[in-house]
Amino acid sequence: MRSRTLGATLSRKGIAVKVFTEAVTSSATLTGYVLDSGEELSNTTVRPAVLVLPGGGYSFCSDREAEPIALAYLAEGFNAFVLRYAVGPDVPWEESFADGRAGLAWVREHAPELGIDPTKVAVVGFSAGGHLATSLGTASDDRPDALVLGYPVTLEEFGAVMGKTIPETPAAVTKDTPPTFLFSTFADALVPIRNSLAFLTALAAHEVPFESHIYVLGAHGLSLAKPLTANSQGSMTDEVVAQWLPDSVRFLHRVFGDFAVDGPEATFKDLTSRRLPGLDMPLRTLLANERAVAVIEARMPGATSGLRQNPVALGFSLREVARHAPDFADAKTLAALETDLVALKA
Repeated sequence: MRSRTLGATLSRKGIAVKVFTEAVTSSATLTGYVLDSGEELSNTTVRPAVLVLPGGGYSFCSDREAEPIALAYLAEGFNAFVLRYAVGPDVPWEESFADGRAGLAWVREHAPELGIDPTKVAVVGFSAGGHLATSLGTASDDRPDALVLGYPVTLEEFGAVMGKTIPETPAAVTKDTPPTFLFSTFADALVPIRNSLAFLTALAAHEVPFESHIYVLGAHGLSLAKPLTANSQGSMTDEVVAQWLPDSVRFLHRVFGDFAVDGPEATFKDLTSRRLPGLDMPLRTLLANERAVAVIEARMPGATSGLRQNPVALGFSLREVARHAPDFADAKTLAALETDLVALKA
């Protein structure tokens, strides 16, 4: 089926968020939020993805658990999709399940053109959407690569509350169920905590890796637990529960791996090293040291005058200049400069 492009947000260098809606079945639509790659995002040409399944008791798809969730993951480097699946009093669970399978299949099928790794697709589901997510993770031939569950329904007994006949997903857990992140609250009066505990117990019994956060306070349906998703209700906010999103991102990075970067993270030692002559001292400071200028000129005649003429470069160090301009100096020259400059502090 053909996509209907709804719009795109461009940056000054042409990076775009592609936004589109696709009919994946006669009863389900998939809205995608896909970030282009670019010169300044060179290590993110292939991204993991999340497929968001909003809750709503299989009677509607909650907007609070749809786009806000997808965009939060988009900001963390995941291409994100929201599936609005078949719901309503006359819709059997099997139709909702078929829509879920179709949504996941569409993301994987179109992964190459969307810059997605088809082996790194997580399904994120809330409440009844959490039940649909656990169903995909236990009963589908094509399973997600990870699950993120928010206060999920998992027990067959809860189907009667929703006017549905639903499967009991803890009973379907096997060793092939994907790694799972689950959060819920003890205070949830709508979907009892035993739904979460039963699923976690089944994961443990089959040695499926999981991480769980059961918070003491918090109503059902918290979404991001922030004011932006609270629908003006203070009870739908909780700064402690709001930590589930960054925690789930960290979990997914542990399962999928993170984007590759060169070199270690910066440390406080790196900061203090910028105060001493060497490749990491800012050029503005380094070039004010006559002895340092003599060392640089001895190794790279004429280099200091060129650097002084570039105001932007003065805020960088020699190491950073060489990284941004590979022709500036080769590795052997830089190593010799480092030795000579460090010797100045003696």
